[in-house]
Parts: sequence; structure tokens; C-alpha cells
Amino acid sequence: MHKRRILFFREPEVHTILLRRLSRSGYRVYPKVRLADAINKDEGERLLDREFDYLTKAHLDFLVINDELPIFAVEFDGLGHLHDPKAIERDVLKNRLCKAASLPLLRVTSTEITDSDSATLLDYMLMRFVSWHQEIDGILNEIREYASDLPAGADPEHLAVDLDPAFRFSLRHPFPGSLIVRERLWRAYQIAWDLDPDRRGNAPTYLCDVGYCGSGPLRADQFHTCQVRASVWKPDRKSNEPLFTKSLEVTIRSWLPLRTSVPSPDLSLFGLRDVAALEAAVENFKLRAESMWFPELPGVGVEDVSQHYAEYLGFRAIERWAKNKIRPDV
Repeated sequence: MHKRRILFFREPEVHTILLRRLSRSGYRVYPKVRLADAINKDEGERLLDREFDYLTKAHLDFLVINDELPIFAVEFDGLGHLHDPKAIERDVLKNRLCKAASLPLLRVTSTEITDSDSATLLDYMLMRFVSWHQEIDGILNEIREYASDLPAGADPEHLAVDLDPAFRFSLRHPFPGSLIVRERLWRAYQIAWDLDPDRRGNAPTYLCDVGYCGSGPLRADQFHTCQVRASVWKPDRKSNEPLFTKSLEVTIRSWLPLRTSVPSPDLSLFGLRDVAALEAAVENFKLRAESMWFPELPGVGVEDVSQHYAEYLGFRAIERWAKNKIRPDV
């Protein structure tokens, strides 16, 4: 007989981040919890033999608890979870069972635990999760006051952004590393962010920005990708050519298929008149959409998280360019 390790590979790093961001807000984090201790089938509910067997034998990497109730679970997925068919099948089973029990299951990879100016992407997700619960009531009050002052004939569709609490919340919570890098850009190279309302006293030597280009499942169905473009230019430039430009993208694992047998739709058929083939493609598309699940936690939308993190990487790219091309002032 011998003792066994509880956490493997980079799971201790995930555990540290969870404790750092959640313990002060009253949440408790338990590693290696039996799946059957976190969720269970309802009276009269039937599971497939494979599902019931997995429910009784599997465990969750981490379970976050508040007031004695599970709030969400966290799984660390190594490379085997992306390529090993047996691991993928187990992930599908776990996703399906957690979805049935309404237990959000956040899957992270090494990307989410890589340090980025004193914060990781997982840090950022958890910071937003905690802040959402602390700020949402105040944000809703702000929206009510704003709406009460609107003229009687105002069209709500034209004010959708102003009336969206998630949009207001996201504006308040950029990736923390972006603020740090922008400050370094100004102090060392007199590079100011173009959207800075003060423009650093209106005397920057250079201006920069990181613009949104597009997002979605651009690389693979299981991943959400956000693309941005970083640029630097002179405030008094006479041409439209920037001094520096670079395209970047961030890819985050956004969900898993709940059914591995659902084929991808053949999108090429949508340009043809083969009615039977088109109907089959549409049906496959519906099945696939119904089979996917991303357990969005409050404040942790994959679109907002990926866009803010991509923006941070854009500012880092500008900083690397500046180090090579500009003599620092400090």
C-alpha cells in the first residue's frame, strides 16, 4: 500500500487560483469531489447504464461551494482531453450529467492559468464572477434611473446597449493587465491609448489602439476565437499608414459536444438546390446546436472574456514593438 497524490500536473496551480479569488468572498473550494456527491438523479429519473456507472465512479477536479450548495465545478483539461477518444467520451458524459443537474462546469486549459502581468485568465474569470454578484444590483438601479429620464417616444431597440447590464458590467472590468501595460507604454515611450479621454495631457508622442476584428468558432467548434488588430501611429500623421500593426487572436475552449455522434453540417450544401441534402444539413445543424453546452457563469461570458484578453495581448505586442523601435524615456 502507498499514499497517492491528490492533484496532478498543473491542477495545484488551478487550486491556488481558485482559493485566491474565491475564499475571501465566502466560497469554499474542494478538490477531487465524487460526482455523485455533487449531483444525483431525481426520484423516478432513469439514466443509461453507461451514465449511471460514470456518475458513481467519476470525480470533479474542483467543486465550488457556498451555503452548503454546489455553485459550479472546474475541470483542468490537458492535451489528452482534446485528442484521446476515451477522455473525450468521459468529458461528454460529465458535461451531460452536469447539464442535467444545472451544475455549471467550467473547463480550463494551460492557457487560462498562464501568468499575464500578475493575473491569469482564470483569475480574471473568477474576479468577474465575484464582482457580478457585488455590482449587478447597483447596475440595474443605474439602468432604471437612465430609463426613467428617457423621452416618451424613445425606441428601446436603439438603446439596447445602454440598457444592457452585461455591457455596462463588461466596460467596468477590462483585463487588469491591460491597465498595467498601458501605463508602462506611457511612462517609457509616451504612447497613449487613443480611447483615453485625457490623452495624457494632449501631448503623446504616439497613439495606439487595439481594435476588434471578429469572433466566434473560427478555428473549431469547441473553441471560441476572438481576433483583434494592434496599431501605433503619430498623432500628426499625414498618411493613413500606421507605424506598427499586428493581428492577434485568443482561443478559449468554450464548450463540449454532449453527443459525439452528431455530424457537422455540410455548409457547402446551402448554396445548392438539393432539397433532401439541404434538409439533412439543417437537421444536423439543429442536432449539433442542441448538443452543445457552455455553462456561462454570471459575469463570465466567453465573448467578453476573450475580447478583453485579446486586447491585453494587443497592448503587449505594442510594447514589444516599442522596446525594439523606440528609445525609452525611463
